[in-house]
Amino acid sequence: MFDTGSVEYVKPPPPWEAGRQGILNALEAQVPRHTFGQPVPVVVRIVWEHDGEEQVETVALGWSGRNVYLRLPDPRYRFTAVWLDATDVKRR
Repeated sequence: MFDTGSVEYVKPPPPWEAGRQGILNALEAQVPRHTFGQPVPVVVRIVWEHDGEEQVETVALGWSGRNVYLRLPDPRYRFTAVWLDATDVKRR
């Protein structure tokens, strides 16, 4: 008999998910209560799962309370927009 111990198989991500990572300071998705007539230029603090903190120039699309809805067309993120707390967003 031969014992391999507990070997766990980790399935690699599909090709379209390669290089993707989560945003640690992203908030849960919601419907914006308010939208801007025109997108507002902002600088946001993004905390990537693997790459760490980054300042990104983008635009705010809407808000709900203290949460701001932002355009984020970055190939590392699965979606093209993200919700962040207002403390991570500054107007340009």
